[in-house]
Parts: sequence; structure tokens; C-alpha cells
Amino acid sequence: MVKNSYFKEKGLSASEMAESLELHKSGDIRWDEGKLFGFVYHPGTRYTKISENYYKAFFYESTLNPSTFPSLKEFEKDIIRMAADLLHGDAKVTGNVTSGGTESIFLALKVARDLAREKEKETQGNDFEVILPVTAHPAFLKACLYLGIKPVIIPVTEDKRADVNAIEEAITGRTILIACSAPCFPYGVVDPVNKIGRIARKNDLLCHVDACMGGFMLPFIEELGYPVPGFDFRVPGVTSISLDAHKYGYAPKGASIILYRDRKLRKKQFFIHTDWPGGIFASTTFMGTKSGGPVAGCWATMRHLGREGYREMAGEVMRATLAIRDGIQEIEGLKIVGDPDMSVLAFTSENTDIFSIGDALSERGWHLDRLQFPDGLHLTVTKLNVGKEKTFLKDLQKVMDNTSALNKAYKASKTTAKVADGLLRVLPPSLFKSLSRLAGSNTHNSGKRSSYKQAALYGVSATLRNREKMKRFVEDLLDDMY
Repeated sequence: MVKNSYFKEKGLSASEMAESLELHKSGDIRWDEGKLFGFVYHPGTRYTKISENYYKAFFYESTLNPSTFPSLKEFEKDIIRMAADLLHGDAKVTGNVTSGGTESIFLALKVARDLAREKEKETQGNDFEVILPVTAHPAFLKACLYLGIKPVIIPVTEDKRADVNAIEEAITGRTILIACSAPCFPYGVVDPVNKIGRIARKNDLLCHVDACMGGFMLPFIEELGYPVPGFDFRVPGVTSISLDAHKYGYAPKGASIILYRDRKLRKKQFFIHTDWPGGIFASTTFMGTKSGGPVAGCWATMRHLGREGYREMAGEVMRATLAIRDGIQEIEGLKIVGDPDMSVLAFTSENTDIFSIGDALSERGWHLDRLQFPDGLHLTVTKLNVGKEKTFLKDLQKVMDNTSALNKAYKASKTTAKVADGLLRVLPPSLFKSLSRLAGSNTHNSGKRSSYKQAALYGVSATLRNREKMKRFVEDLLDDMY
């Protein structure tokens, strides 16, 4: 027996565990109140019971070996058929269920790299290039880092969509894939996929569409009559698409989908090892063992909702989005960024610090993402926010009316940013690291509500020209949070 061990000898009773559960969750954001934009995609209790039952039924089963649990294999095949049908794929379109958008994007880039290696066997792939709009999700950069691919970042035009001319100019003999978004996360606009697809075909390149946000939203709002730019397999040149079922597909977390135009491409994502003493090892995706729960829950959600259910929710979400968007534009000093194509949007302020506005909204219980370059506040409107439009706009107007409080918060954050910038320029690395670790330790823990102000952090980010130092600051902050 180990004395004074952190891992206690005797476990907690069922009643103690129940009490512990309530304590741990007490400081978390109450997403069921409808004041959180994004992060949690919940279709409402009308639909969740069945998906939760399927999830629990396959909680302990593994998707690794399709011959052990053929039910999970059939669920996955059916999910892929439904997703391919949704995105206008023909009978050749295939794919797999993954753990999330990052894994889906990772696999698309792995396929591109391995296909290029096959064509040019003498290279190790370290000088292959992928063209990415600056608005592309950081998961692409993460995958490039892990796979040894060079990301080539191109700008967006004034409307925040990928610059087609810049894409053409960026193509070299080392380019293997062009990526685009439907829509991009920051501004909710769909890149000009039709034009990008033509460029990809002309140059014999793969084209991946990141529809993790829009894959389960854009098709249904198109059916409802909203204008939707071309983005799916109807676009010649598109070779793969990622879409997250655990976002607007309202499936349990841990369910994304990667689709390919044909099987030849999908085979490149497989990992197969035939010389292991433990037997032949093969996996279709990056993950090996993973719970069957998300796959079963995803299948149950899609089958239970059907097109009708998804259309109904998409319509509700779009009506709420347009009400919020119109309301924001009517408030003096606020401006929508770009022209969003769906329920993801951002707004900025022409005369007031937008991050101070965000902190003031947080004090009223609203939780919005922060954007930079340019500064902005970000909303992902979901089913949970439907019916909260008037309350949000009323609170936003009150925040904007309280100019004295906003000016006070702005001055405080500016002072903090200037002091931090000055210290970061002159402090030795060891003391700089201590400051960032102190910031990390001051973020809230389980069971406690957060009062963390983000205006100062983003003020420092905007002021600090040395981005490598900012990266190290966030690195230490994140490290200490865990």
C-alpha cells in the first residue's frame, strides 16, 4: 500500500461521486441558457434521447476491428452514404467517420502528400506545398507541421473570401493541394470554390473543401431558398470535403466525416502493417481504438432527424441569425464583417474597443469568441440561441449605451497592454515566463466561475510586434492551465 498517495487507496462512494459531479460542473458555462454561441450544438430534448441511448449502447465497443462489431461498420457506411448524398456525391464518393474536423483535415492532407510521393518517389515530401487562405482553420497548419508539408498562406479579398488570383500565383511545381472553406470560421463566408475547383483541375491538383462548419447547414438552407455559393461535389475539381456531424449535424461530440470523390484517394489515408508479431494491424483513420458511441450516436441523430428535421432547425437558426445580424447593424458604431453566407458571423466597432464590449457582454452572461486582424466579436448561432435574439440585442444595446464604462474598460486594457508590451521587451526570458505562468494560474478552476477579462490579453496581442514572444506567452499560459 502506498501511503500519502495522490491516487487514493479507497474510492469514493456513489453518493460522493454524485456530489462531486455537481461541484465540478457548477463553474462551467450554462450552455442550456442559450447565451453561449457555438461550442455546444444541441438539437433540443425532443431529439436527444434516442441518440443518447445509441451512444450509451456502444459506449464500450471499439470501431477498430470492423469484423468484431459489424453493427458499427454498418452505421459508419450508412453515415457516409447519407453525407455523400447530402453533398451531391455520386456512387463513387466514399469516406470515413473521424473524431473531429482536425482529424478529417489531417487525413485529407496525408492523402495529398502520399499521392504526391507516389508520383515522385525520390522525394520525402518535406518540400511539398499546400495553398491555404489566411482564414483557413489552424487545423491545416497543425497537419502541415505534423506531416512535413509547407503551408503557403494567401490573402483574402475585401469581402474576406480567398483571393483567386493569389492562389494562381502561389502554385508551383511543389503544390499538391489547394484548400478552401465553406464557410471560413472567422467571418462565415464561403470561398469561391467554383473558381478554385477550376484552378485545381487545370493544374492537376487536389482541392479540399473544409465544410466542417457548413456541411450540415448550407445544403438545408439552400433547400429553404437561401442563396448558397457552390461548394460541394457538384463543383468539378473538388476532390475531398470535411464536415462535422457534431456541429450543425447535432450529433454527439467526436463525430466528423471525411469524404473523397473516389476510393483511390481514400485508400491513401489507411495505415496497414502486416509484419507485426501481434497480427496484421490496419486502421482506416488516424485514430486506432475509439469508442463506438460517437458513431452510433451520429447515425441515430441523422436517421432520427432526417432531412425534414434538419431543414426545420436550419430555418429556425437562419431566422434567428438574420434577426441578430439586422439588429447589430442598427446599433450605431457596430458593423458586420463581410457578408456571411450562413449562421456564422462577426462584427466590429468603428469607434469603441470591441474587446471591452465583449467583456461587458460576458458580465451579462453572454459568451462570444474574439477575433483579431481585424479585431472583432464572433457568433456561431445554433438551435440553442433560437428565441434569445431580442435579449441579446437588448443587452448589446445597453452595453453600447454605457459609454463611460466602456471607456474606462478600454483605458484599463490599453494601460495593461502598454505595460505588458514594455515589460516583454525588456524582461529576461525567465521573468517573462514567470509572468505568463502567473496569468495561467489565475484562470478559473473546476467549480468556480470565471471573471477572466480578454480585452487586456488581446490588447497585448495587438500591441506586441514580436509574434514569437506572444506564442511563447500563450504556450506557458496554456501549460500552466493544465
